[in-house]
Amino acid sequence: MESDAVLHPYIDCNNKAIDMRYLHTFILVMLSITFQAQNFGEIKGKVLDAVTGEPVAFANVWVETGTVPIGAYTDDDGRFRIKPLSPGTYDLHVKDVRYTAYVQQGVVVSPNEITVLPEISLAANTLGEIKVVTYTIPLIDKDNPSKMTIGSADLKHRSDVRDTRTMISRLVPAVKQNAEGDQLFFKGARPYNIATFIDGVKVGAGEVPRIPSNAINNLTVYTGGIPACYGDVTGGVIVIETKGYMDFYRESQRRKRQRTQRID
Repeated sequence: MESDAVLHPYIDCNNKAIDMRYLHTFILVMLSITFQAQNFGEIKGKVLDAVTGEPVAFANVWVETGTVPIGAYTDDDGRFRIKPLSPGTYDLHVKDVRYTAYVQQGVVVSPNEITVLPEISLAANTLGEIKVVTYTIPLIDKDNPSKMTIGSADLKHRSDVRDTRTMISRLVPAVKQNAEGDQLFFKGARPYNIATFIDGVKVGAGEVPRIPSNAINNLTVYTGGIPACYGDVTGGVIVIETKGYMDFYRESQRRKRQRTQRID
């Protein structure tokens, strides 16, 4: 007589039967939840001819992720969209054999948001040349004036960056700090009516932890028009995205490229 281990389509583990089909389903569900929690963002823009102003179709546009590039081709209207991208800072590359290669450094991607770039103009191809520009984060979002974002490039130049609360109160007119310096008030709302999210994880109500400036990738403050993904918050929201390994790697590559350009 054959044993149950042969006849039964289950694996016996400590006398508990586990159907492999259920195990596979569980793994797929957990992976799905993990990817959803990443809060990916995206980059979109438009590429034009610098002389004629006409759209540049079929140009290759990509960002380096540190492992494999993620990119797209421009459509007939010169438009492109790159997604999904983990929150962070990227260098955007545009290449077409008819034009000079183009690099836009320091493009910031925020979670659950679309980074819309200014129109990119390509000049006629000059052998061996690369046009390098630096992306500037709009301090105020024109679609949501109650939102303010500051990136790592600006954070490192601030003298008050060691005190997150003080920095926010100085940056955002609608935010005030109490005399003790341990609480923030958004448009007069009580401190416990604000929420702080660090890499998508909500910390205690009203708490604004201190984080080293070189560890912050970007900081966003909402005093109104709060997206639904942050829950039922009546005061304001502080969103802090810290740097990951790939952010530090891309920074090192960017500095290396800048040194090479200065030598040349």
